[in-house]
Amino acid sequence: MLYFFLVNIAKTNDDCSIFYCEFCKMSSTTGSLLLFPLPIGELSGGQFETDYFKNELKSTKIWVAENARTLRRYISALSLGIVIDELNILELSFHTEQKDIEEFLDLNSSSGKIGLCSEAGLPCVADPGNKVVMWAQRRNWNVVPLLGPNSIIMALQGSGFNGQQFVFHGYFPLKEDAIRVWHKDFHQSSLKKYTHIFIETPYRTDKTLRLLLKTLTDNTKLCIAAGLHTNNQSIRTLTVAQWKKNTPEFGKIPVVFVIAN
Repeated sequence: MLYFFLVNIAKTNDDCSIFYCEFCKMSSTTGSLLLFPLPIGELSGGQFETDYFKNELKSTKIWVAENARTLRRYISALSLGIVIDELNILELSFHTEQKDIEEFLDLNSSSGKIGLCSEAGLPCVADPGNKVVMWAQRRNWNVVPLLGPNSIIMALQGSGFNGQQFVFHGYFPLKEDAIRVWHKDFHQSSLKKYTHIFIETPYRTDKTLRLLLKTLTDNTKLCIAAGLHTNNQSIRTLTVAQWKKNTPEFGKIPVVFVIAN
């Protein structure tokens, strides 16, 4: 019985080895796309700027960035000896044409290494970096996500809500009626067991909070994660009724809203 069991394990391992070898052949790459994090606050850098991160940064000359100025200022502040004028940067927004992205990447693919970054935090999460990653996937490039901060996940972690089932919605609807429709679905469908995460443009944060407190039921739980990775960081979970008693003003501080039943 034991012999039969060991023989079958050996056969399984052989099959896995063969599959892995074939997968390696299929995965042989011609270049690397590195997904670089950028700080979300003044405390971010000390948590992810490792030697590995800095070495990869120094050897990357071709970039796709949400904001070229932000990238240049960040790299310059690190004082790594990188010549800023030698960097070739394509700015990427939700409005950038796919053909322009492809043309830039194809033209610079011979470098064998391209960096991708967002305005803040991790690329490809709540920004259009996925378009660049899909280019790399189609060309069999190695995609390398580097560790760094993400305000969406940090807010979820600090909320105390269900981290097994959650939905990131992006920005809130601009109209009150749309929020009311979502709120009705939230309470009456299978969505009610999920945690729901929203971001907001800083100049609209206070207006959105007031609208949420007006729309959501008093017993709905609302986590407000504000100023993450700054000296004034706050992650606080209360019911809507409790927030109504002492409603904060955030001004232009970045905020993530997390909602749960």
